[in-house]
Amino acid sequence: MTKQRRKIFQVFVGTKGHLSADEFYHLLKRRGVKVGYTTVYRTLKLLVEAGIARRVDFGGREAHFEQKLRHAHHDHLVCVRCGKSIEFVSSRIEELQEKIAKQKRFLPQRHSLVIYGLCEECQ
Repeated sequence: MTKQRRKIFQVFVGTKGHLSADEFYHLLKRRGVKVGYTTVYRTLKLLVEAGIARRVDFGGREAHFEQKLRHAHHDHLVCVRCGKSIEFVSSRIEELQEKIAKQKRFLPQRHSLVIYGLCEECQ
């Protein structure tokens, strides 16, 4: 754990929402953290591998990352026009996924549900 990685970790676990590596890099710069973009991206990748962060693909060019430490499992609605992301939790969806996996004799390790469409403002 380098000094730079420690600072990246400290800032990341204090974030809310979903940030691309580029957005997170600029956030660090605004906070006066001197670090290279490659170091940020590699550290985010390590945080995912360690189970501290989740990589979320919203269908765009860039992956987004969110911290998992104080953030319970949830799914996403993503607007294809403005990019807005809405988090939601549904026990019915979770139960259905478990039922399907059991029927198919499949042991899930993790899952991510993203529904793409138009948010209220873009409709």
